[in-house]
Amino acid sequence: MKKLLLVDDDIALRKQFCFAFEKEYEIYEASNAKEALDIMDKIKFDIALVDLGLPPYENSHHEGRLIISRFLLLHHTKIIVLTGQESRDYAKELIDLGVFDYLIKPVDIPTLSASLKRASFFTDNEVDRDEGGVKLSFKADFADGLKNISDEAQKQLLLAVLKKTDFNIYQSAKILGISRENCYYFLKKFGIEFDERYIFKPIEWDTH
Repeated sequence: MKKLLLVDDDIALRKQFCFAFEKEYEIYEASNAKEALDIMDKIKFDIALVDLGLPPYENSHHEGRLIISRFLLLHHTKIIVLTGQESRDYAKELIDLGVFDYLIKPVDIPTLSASLKRASFFTDNEVDRDEGGVKLSFKADFADGLKNISDEAQKQLLLAVLKKTDFNIYQSAKILGISRENCYYFLKKFGIEFDERYIFKPIEWDTH
């Protein structure tokens, strides 16, 4: 079970998120930067949900930025920012630094769940294992949003690993840390299938 650190001074919100995701993640809570940093010294987290406005400076980004900086320095953790202070420029700055996602409060459970699942996918599938690594490269329009960018990265990662294994589904799934069923799911999701010679081509779905 993946370890998730939830940093927010709103105890009601923390309890809501814990109730929603306690079966999927091992959740640790912190209400301020000091608590978060103390926990981080002891535990390596897969994902962190970090509110930017934390006491004693709730109206600034200082405390949240402190936590994010420590995560980026010490851990391979996917960071999802939660904030009530919407700023497109600041969101871009954080993404450029390495933050995985940027969500504006109030955040509903389905939206947060989708973000967590994308983050989990990448914690599983960073291809930097015994099989080596791959470099992903693509052009993205900011107007497309983070979801489309993440989808394109997932697609490129999947294709790169499949080519690396000569399109062996079993080996590819093993490298990516997913089941063969999930591998087929992503093939279908991205409209890709094998032909008889193991060459990828788009699937033409029958919509009638």
